[in-house]
This record gives sequence, structure tokens and C-alpha cells, in this order.
Amino acid sequence: MKLHDLREFIKLVNQSSIEELEWEDGKTSIVIKKGAPVTVISAELPVQASEVGSGYQEAAATTESTEVKQEQTVPVQETQLVVSPGVGIFHTDVTIGQSIKTGERVGSCTVDALQLTSDIFAPIDGEIAEILVMDGQFVDYGKALLAVKPLL
Repeated sequence: MKLHDLREFIKLVNQSSIEELEWEDGKTSIVIKKGAPVTVISAELPVQASEVGSGYQEAAATTESTEVKQEQTVPVQETQLVVSPGVGIFHTDVTIGQSIKTGERVGSCTVDALQLTSDIFAPIDGEIAEILVMDGQFVDYGKALLAVKPLL
């Protein structure tokens, strides 16, 4: 059997609803089976600001990267992040320094093609310390949008 013939058998199985192909010719025997589809599940949980800071330090210690890290204007330990509930275009309803209460709407995430808007609410009482994403920018699920400094 030639390699070309083997490739043709593989194409036949891949492009059809055949789950298994068994072929014998004299001393040569070939069995080609489709594998079960692989399902990859990835869950990225939102992280607290303190975890983000330690993650950067650990990454810097384990890699030999020469990248320059930007310093944040607000100490990471004193803020809590507001993260995106889904994908879409982020629109903010707050400004830096504005006081917010738990459950207050601080922005929205819009998927224009589906005409679907998800409101984003403040997780704690506090003050907007930093806006991490520009208004009108595309965001993914779990992306940090705002840094909120808790009220003491």
C-alpha cells in the first residue's frame, strides 16, 4: 500500500459520516477510527486586585523577561476590580473620583450585532480610583474594567 492510498482513506473517513473504516488486502490490514470530539472547558475567574499584584511579582521572578512594567497610579492592595460580565463594547457611566454604592450601575457591555446589553454594577461602596478600559473599547469576559477604592 502506498502512502497516497492511506491518505485517501483518512480523507474518506474525515469527510464522511463513517465512524470506522477497516480494510484488508492480503497481509496488510488497516483500521481507521474517528476519535470522540474533544471538549475543552476553560473557566477564568475574576481576580481580586491583591491577587493581580502578586501574580505580576511571581511572573517576573519566574521568567527572564526584560519588559518594563508600568507602575499603577493607585496602590493595588487598596482597590477592588470591577470585571466584565461578558464580551462586547464597554461603556462607562462613571468618572475617576466619583463615589459609588454597592449595586449602582457603573457601566454596560454591549454586543451590537445581537442588540444585547449587560449592565455592570458596583461590587462595593467606594470611589472610582481608575478606569482601566477606554469608553467604547472591546472587552472580553473577566477583563478588569474599573478599580474601586473601598470606603473606610
